[in-house]
Amino acid sequence: MRIPTLTRLPTNKRFNLQPRYYDPVKEDIKERTERIRGDLLDKTAKNYKNNIALAYGERRRKEKRLGTMQFLLIVLMMGTFVAWLYYGDIALYVFAVLFPAYIYLRTRRFFD
Repeated sequence: MRIPTLTRLPTNKRFNLQPRYYDPVKEDIKERTERIRGDLLDKTAKNYKNNIALAYGERRRKEKRLGTMQFLLIVLMMGTFVAWLYYGDIALYVFAVLFPAYIYLRTRRFFD
């Protein structure tokens, strides 16, 4: 029977040794699967490079189109201002009717 104490007594530390086994067949299978997996990754990496190049080309075309649209809108607004100087408020009314109609038709074409 043990005498109760307030301090903890040291215990023996346990050592757990897991032996290693060498299996040449398993090692060979592992090497082959890693080599095949690497080959597949190389092929998919080339495919990714092509996809990325196509995506950047498409993005450049969209940016060019958007740049042209921004330029046209700026010219339209400046033309409306000049028309307002020459013709008065009627030019603003025409712009207020035609511009939302243009935006509506433009967005409808993109979403359909």
